[in-house]
Amino acid sequence: MGDGGVRDNFEAGKKTPQLRAFLDHVGAEGGELFVLGDLFELWQMNLSRLCMKRLEILDQLAALPMIYVPGNHDVDLAHFAGTSFMGHPFFAHLHAPFSRTLGGRQFRFFHGHEVDEFNAGDDPGFGRMLAIFAGIFEDMNGSPLLETGETAEDVLEQFGDSMLTLWTLAMATVGRNRLGKEVVAPKAALTPAQNPDRLADYLRGVRADREARAYDVAVLGHTHKPGRIGDWYFNSGSWTGAQSSFLRISPDGDVRYFEWHDRRPVEHEVRVLAEEKKPAPRPDERDERDVARPIAKRVFDAPRAAIRRLFPKPTKPERSRWITIAQGALALGLGVAALNVTVTAGSSAGLRLLVTAFGLYALVDGGLSLALALREAPFRRLLNQVRGVASLLLGLVILLRGYSVEVFVILVGVWAFVSGALRVAASVVFQKVVDSRWLAIVGGGSMIAGVILLLWPASASLLKIAIAGYLCYYGATELLAGVFGQRRLMGARRGSPSPSGARGKRHAVRALGGPPTASPS
Repeated sequence: MGDGGVRDNFEAGKKTPQLRAFLDHVGAEGGELFVLGDLFELWQMNLSRLCMKRLEILDQLAALPMIYVPGNHDVDLAHFAGTSFMGHPFFAHLHAPFSRTLGGRQFRFFHGHEVDEFNAGDDPGFGRMLAIFAGIFEDMNGSPLLETGETAEDVLEQFGDSMLTLWTLAMATVGRNRLGKEVVAPKAALTPAQNPDRLADYLRGVRADREARAYDVAVLGHTHKPGRIGDWYFNSGSWTGAQSSFLRISPDGDVRYFEWHDRRPVEHEVRVLAEEKKPAPRPDERDERDVARPIAKRVFDAPRAAIRRLFPKPTKPERSRWITIAQGALALGLGVAALNVTVTAGSSAGLRLLVTAFGLYALVDGGLSLALALREAPFRRLLNQVRGVASLLLGLVILLRGYSVEVFVILVGVWAFVSGALRVAASVVFQKVVDSRWLAIVGGGSMIAGVILLLWPASASLLKIAIAGYLCYYGATELLAGVFGQRRLMGARRGSPSPSGARGKRHAVRALGGPPTASPS
């Protein structure tokens, strides 16, 4: 569960009434509820705000016979188990992983991250970092889902893994020499839910734990993929996305799989996650040819694919291009007018006219940028909002304090350089995603103009010529960018699909992992 905000897929999926009805059902049947981790999404949410939002559910849970074992997404609560530090009676149900004997077999109930070698600790890792970045993107997007139906976290995992792999390669020598240990590969440090390719490695850890603790059946969550492996591994699934799944275990040890639909339980056959077979060899046991493939040559493939899905390649013009064209026409018109003023007016009068005109231009340009932001995808929306606010502030400062030649040239020069640098950076990031040539042309020219203005002697007549030339160049390239560079995918939908669909984000409530079981009396 989350705090009810944009990132809270549990709230967006309208799961609260269903959960409350389910808890009433458990109470009416006299069952015992085991919640096996990730009840709270603390990787992305504020704990106090979350608890206040979910206070009624906490009250309802506290009234049931239940055990709550924290998972890796709410591991921050683990050390409160057995204490009275958290005053609400719900937290008295906090418990470490535990075992029960049912039908002559020993069942081990735990979240599952405890046997995941890269996620077993309490300290934040790459998985939490990824979830935080995904949450920020979801805030801007207004939904956990992209236009493709994929979750932001799924796509960012590909981008983030490669970027972190570069960091790992760069820091590998430092890690070995100073820390005395190998640097963990970022993809290995993600959870199996974030990186399904790790499932085989994760199951190896569950098998090892089962042998070490000598129990018969593992009941857990963590991967949040409901199903079984043989008769020894049962995963209760998740209460996000399309399904609201749980396991029901009777005193004789019979395990049954249910999904909660329309305020009632519906039984389904337990899906087989994998056939029983010999565990896959560990990476250090594989053929050297399998592990000696160069990482650096492939490290950019995933982020390129991720960026293409986050920011689709343009093929169809957008209506918002007219705002960009208007910005270019405004700058070009002001540049031509400035040249005319330079010829027809005196230096002092001409400077005052230019300062006033440029200040008003910055205000209008800022307003257009903010208007453009309303039509853009999340990341571009943020860039346009930053540009818009900066232009508005620049215009106000110039109109109030910019009538000195020295002050005016510094303000315009810094603005030209910074705005150009942002466009050049965007042209590199979005290479092969948008027609980034125009971003590079506009940005490169703006940076050069900024440097020239900052180095230009404080002469009113020369300054007018320089700024007029800059505005003409900037306006012309903005016009070209508006005509040729503002495009989107053919047939792409505007707006985001509902996060309550079948491909809803997994991580808001990773699992209502606990099966309601009858007490083994």
